[in-house]
Amino acid sequence: MTKSATKPDLSTASSASAGKRVAANSGMMVGAKTLAAVMGFVTLTITAVALDSTLAFGTIMFLHAYMLFFSEVATFQAWQGIIRFGSDDVVKDDAQSLAKLFKFGITLDFLSAIAAYVMAIALFSFFIFVGSQFPSLSRESALSADELQHYVMLYCIVILFRQLGTSIGVFRLFDKFQVLAVKALIMPTTRLLGAIYAAHAGWGLEGFLCVWFGASLVSYIFLPVAAMLELKRRRLLGMVIRAKSDFFSPRAGLWPFTIKSNIDSTLAAGHLHLPLLLVTAIFGPAFAGIYKIAEEAAKLLSEGFKLFDQVIYPEIAKMISSGDGTKIWQLVTRTAFVLLSFGLFFSALLMFLGPNALSALFGEDYAAAAPLASLLVPAAALLGIVAPLYPIYYATDCPEKAIYARSLSLFIFIVALFALSPTTVGQMAPGWAAIIGNIFAVVFVAITAKRALNASLNCKKDML
Repeated sequence: MTKSATKPDLSTASSASAGKRVAANSGMMVGAKTLAAVMGFVTLTITAVALDSTLAFGTIMFLHAYMLFFSEVATFQAWQGIIRFGSDDVVKDDAQSLAKLFKFGITLDFLSAIAAYVMAIALFSFFIFVGSQFPSLSRESALSADELQHYVMLYCIVILFRQLGTSIGVFRLFDKFQVLAVKALIMPTTRLLGAIYAAHAGWGLEGFLCVWFGASLVSYIFLPVAAMLELKRRRLLGMVIRAKSDFFSPRAGLWPFTIKSNIDSTLAAGHLHLPLLLVTAIFGPAFAGIYKIAEEAAKLLSEGFKLFDQVIYPEIAKMISSGDGTKIWQLVTRTAFVLLSFGLFFSALLMFLGPNALSALFGEDYAAAAPLASLLVPAAALLGIVAPLYPIYYATDCPEKAIYARSLSLFIFIVALFALSPTTVGQMAPGWAAIIGNIFAVVFVAITAKRALNASLNCKKDML
């Protein structure tokens, strides 16, 4: 066997320019996520009609959001560090160093999944205890407190299988976004098929919870298996298994970067899942189901936006690592303009056509979702501006600025939500709070990301 046949393959899947790769990968991922969002919306429609109870439907949405919140809060986003430091390894063709980086990520995924499960169970047990001591604080639910605690403990088991960070990093680093596109469709497809069967069989709350659990489990198992096969194909799997990586003292800068990126991902998870949890706490599980319908309508737009930071970040990291960073701001601003234009068009379309459609589709019980969706959609459109800008913080070694930006936005959202809820705005408060928080995020991110990029490029010039 020749040396070239045994040498690890660190090549990327495409030799196209950064702009073309961003366009191709973005189109593929947005297409997959848009289809996933449509299937998710259909699944919610089937579930809401089959359960025939906003209380039961809202309870399912709460349990799933609670699981996702803790899995993303406690789980370190290992892919961030893999792209940031792995890009240098690929440029240097250093397979041994890259194998150690993957080994570090795998260990981090495993330990953080366990920590996430323990945190979820411990905190919910505390909430149940407080509720038993102060019954006036408890909200109406489809389940008793003991039943709800039991279901949380069982449903959150899926957190232990949500070890995706390193696998995502493998495919993003090697420009294999088609696998991630397939993964994006597994959960919604499985959940839709399960919901159709559950509705036909007349399953109740427990049956639909099993559908949600099973779909998540299948999706979480798929990606690590696919990543293992990709590493084997590249003759890297054996190196990763044999790699001796010091978990507590890895390469210089990795832990500080990982900690900062985890804080940022925690805040991002807060933006994604905390609103539903807060709506449940303020308005109760019944309105949580209505809010979820409105949120899902907005997600048809925002899911695509959230992928752009994942697609564009590897390209920015490669451009900075290779010293070709002069065109980065042009790339991200052009992407931001396209996303914002599409978002505003979609927002206007849904604001005019969505209310009647949602009311007719879900019935009178979910009529309040229509005006709320008309607020959440333009709020999501604002994400089109900042989606391509957040990756600049990571590519320029300034993840703490992403923390500041998300903290500010989330803080403003929470303050606005609690300030507006008791007023005449009432149940429309989540929508207005999202708009206010995202406006502040746009201003802050645009200014600080530009400064971070200029500082990084100037530093590169000084080193040359």
